[in-house]
Amino acid sequence: MPTRSRQRDQQRAALGRLDVFSAFSSGELDDLAELARIRRYARGRTLVTQGDVTDAAFGIVSGRLRVSLSRADGSEATLTLLGPGELFGELGLFQDASRSAHVTALEDACVLAIGKSEFLAALRHSPAASLALCQLLASRIRQLVQHFEEVTAMPVEQRLARKLVFLAARWGEPAAGGTGISLRLSQRELAELVDTSRQTANKCLAKWRKAGVLASSARKLVIRDLSALRRHAGT
Repeated sequence: MPTRSRQRDQQRAALGRLDVFSAFSSGELDDLAELARIRRYARGRTLVTQGDVTDAAFGIVSGRLRVSLSRADGSEATLTLLGPGELFGELGLFQDASRSAHVTALEDACVLAIGKSEFLAALRHSPAASLALCQLLASRIRQLVQHFEEVTAMPVEQRLARKLVFLAARWGEPAAGGTGISLRLSQRELAELVDTSRQTANKCLAKWRKAGVLASSARKLVIRDLSALRRHAGT
C-alpha cells in the first residue's frame, strides 16, 4: 500500500496533468490533492449514472471511458470517449442538477474525485483555471454539435470511418502492417459510437477488411490503409 505522502504526490501529479489545474503552483496542487480521492474501477463498471446527484468532478489518471445517454427504448447513444488527463462530471457542478450522462470504464481505470465545494473553491481562487474550464466546456459543446451533425446527416459508412480515423489519431500505435487501435470496443460499443446497429457496423468493417483497408490482430483493429479510410470519412 502506498504511504499517504506518496499517494498525495501521485494525486498532485495527476491534478497537474489536467488542463484546468495546469497553471496551479506546486503548493496549490498540494492543497487540492489533500482533498481529492483516488477511485479505481474495473473494466465494464459504471463510474457515473445518468440521473445521479452531482457531488464531484473527476480527472482521469489512467484508463479510457465511454460517455453515453440512455434512450427511451433501453438502448444507449455514445457521445464520446475520454482518456488520461481529461476531466468529466464538471457540468453539473454549476447548478443543482443531476448527472446528464452515464460514464463507463472501457478498461480498468483510475480517476481522481474532487468534491463539488473543493472544485468550485479552486476555480474561485484561480482565474486561469476558470478560463481553462470555459475553454473545455466550449470544446465539449463543439464536439457534441459535430457528433450530432454526423449521426443525423452522414451515412453510416462515413460516420464509422470518421470515428476510426479519430481513434487512430488519438490512441493509435504502430502495429504490423499499419496503425493499431488497442482500445477494446465490443461490436455493440463500436456500433453505438456511430449510432447504428451492430449488424450494419459489422458489414462496413467486413467490407473494409476485404478491401485491405482494415485487419484484426491480437484483439486490435489495425488500419492498414489510413488514406483510404480518410477518403471514406470525407476528411
